[in-house]
Amino acid sequence: MTNIFSSLNSLIGLLILILIIAAVVMVVRAMMGSRSRETYRERPVVQQPVVQPQPAATSGLAPGWYPDQGDATLVRYYDGRAWTSQTQPRSAG
Repeated sequence: MTNIFSSLNSLIGLLILILIIAAVVMVVRAMMGSRSRETYRERPVVQQPVVQPQPAATSGLAPGWYPDQGDATLVRYYDGRAWTSQTQPRSAG
């Protein structure tokens, strides 16, 4: 009869050992499974807009001689970008 109890004791001990090993394997698989489910996400590429330089502001005036704003008897030369210091008498016309 002791032989049966001894065998039964060994069988229970073996079952407990198998359950412990199974629990460890399940925990390890769960941990490894959560790692494999993580997906690599690339950061989105944000393209910066290309900034075009603004053209120089123009008044729309063509280069030439125009009435001087400071003296009605003179004309002043505009070079297409800025008023110059060149003046001359206004012709009668």
